[in-house]
Amino acid sequence: MPPRGQSVKKSRRSAKKARRPARSHLLIIECDFRKLTADKLDFAAPFAAVIGRLFPNKRIALVQSSSESELASDLGRVFQQLGRFRSILIVGHSNESGLMLAADCLRSWHVVGKWLCKFEPEFCFLAACEAGRSAAVRELFAPVPTLRQIFASPVAVSLAQSTPLGLLICMLLKQSSIDEEGSGVLRIANYILTGGQLFRWKRQESGAGEELNGVLKDFAADFLQQIFSRARRRV
Repeated sequence: MPPRGQSVKKSRRSAKKARRPARSHLLIIECDFRKLTADKLDFAAPFAAVIGRLFPNKRIALVQSSSESELASDLGRVFQQLGRFRSILIVGHSNESGLMLAADCLRSWHVVGKWLCKFEPEFCFLAACEAGRSAAVRELFAPVPTLRQIFASPVAVSLAQSTPLGLLICMLLKQSSIDEEGSGVLRIANYILTGGQLFRWKRQESGAGEELNGVLKDFAADFLQQIFSRARRRV
């Protein structure tokens, strides 16, 4: 029988071997990128390049798909290579009901969540129209138990209005967290300057019993959109 001290050392080594690798840092998914290119909304690749230069020690992956089968294959390859990701950025055309994964391929936000589930993300950033509506985030949270926060717009998104998402991602990569006060100031400034709205949703804000809160946030989004549209017409 080996000495007790030796047995303890072996058990510690076994525990280290069994420990799961740390999450990679950022997965960027550009859905139906050919359509985004045609619409001049294909900023995922340039953004990935900038982020890669700013944070050379972070594990970052970019997936650009033009079909659902291609997306499945590419995500499978990335998972095999880099495993889980702490944060995910999705760029694509969407509405409150779902995301265009590819041309003529609208999938519900619940289905999108199932695609993301294996990566076990904590943060999700959505550069997609109406993805920040209460029904959309509720459906996305449901199949992803690790997901803690979603940043998305409850209204239409333009390229100029996507800048705050990039800055929030930089904040997360640099600090490993997103400062609530800094995030709030950034999102308010974005609305004042561009009319863009960016909501932050926490998991507990979208669960059972929070339906009224969701309705109120949707109403606030529509109201703010009307105010900015009227102000722009007067200028």
